[in-house]
Amino acid sequence: MSQHGAAAQSVYLESIVAKASGWGDPEARLREAFADDEFLLLGQSIVPLEATKQLPFRLELLVRLMEEEVNFQPPGAFFPALEACGMMPELDRWVVARASGWWRDRNGARNMILHVNLAPQSLEDADFAQYVLAQLEESQVPAAAFCFELPVTDIVSASAQYLASVERLKATGCGLAVTGFGRDTVSLEALQMTGAPVIKMDGSMVQAVTDDPDAYSRVRSVHRLCGKAGVTTVAEFVENSETLSKLREIGVDYAQGYGIARPEPLPSNIPMSRSEAVATLPLRRPAPRSEAVATLPLRRPAPRVVA
Repeated sequence: MSQHGAAAQSVYLESIVAKASGWGDPEARLREAFADDEFLLLGQSIVPLEATKQLPFRLELLVRLMEEEVNFQPPGAFFPALEACGMMPELDRWVVARASGWWRDRNGARNMILHVNLAPQSLEDADFAQYVLAQLEESQVPAAAFCFELPVTDIVSASAQYLASVERLKATGCGLAVTGFGRDTVSLEALQMTGAPVIKMDGSMVQAVTDDPDAYSRVRSVHRLCGKAGVTTVAEFVENSETLSKLREIGVDYAQGYGIARPEPLPSNIPMSRSEAVATLPLRRPAPRSEAVATLPLRRPAPRVVA
């Protein structure tokens, strides 16, 4: 892309982000949010489905901005601004630091594993992995307490630096999870490239598992394949007891979704044991669509513009 094209794209992205967020100067507003500690850390339970497997409890960490809560805005509207301003590594560092402190203050959160989504910008930062390891050492948190989530699409198109950062985190003992697994044929490539011990199945096939025999077969095939390779399986977007029953029938290791637990401020009550986490599975009715959208803490990709 020419210098003129790059400049035009930058201006266009800034205008789109400013319009979407309602901020006249998105970068200045985000700097203010970091300075004033306006971000909130939430957790969504990832629950083991069978007590006999003796699996540890897991919690996915999610981020919101306080003004979204106050103004009842859809969550994650600030992520495109962070990406456009190149500030995702700063947010991911904030999450790691806060999560490490929380885990330490809860006396190891009784062996809970914390899942953290990492942006490509963070892993392409040559200093990011070292920051994570230094933070864990300072907080006296074992590397195995963290499991970093990496989307299939990011992995297969990753730069050498991205993969080097992933390898360094893995070598130190941090867990890895490949997300969006099973959506297409590149999922296996992503798993082989990272050697991740955990996968999260694509939510679209999990949601269809009760009504679509093909989706059921795909979920079962993915679980069997992963089982042979010693890879733990997680089903996302579990919204009802029928889906949960099918997943147990297949033997999937974990479930996550609004039907089980919605994102909440980090819990002060940690499951006493692995079996208790299963026995007290808080299955809930799925939130109405409007409510679910208003609480869905997902990152949205920055718009791509072709010059």
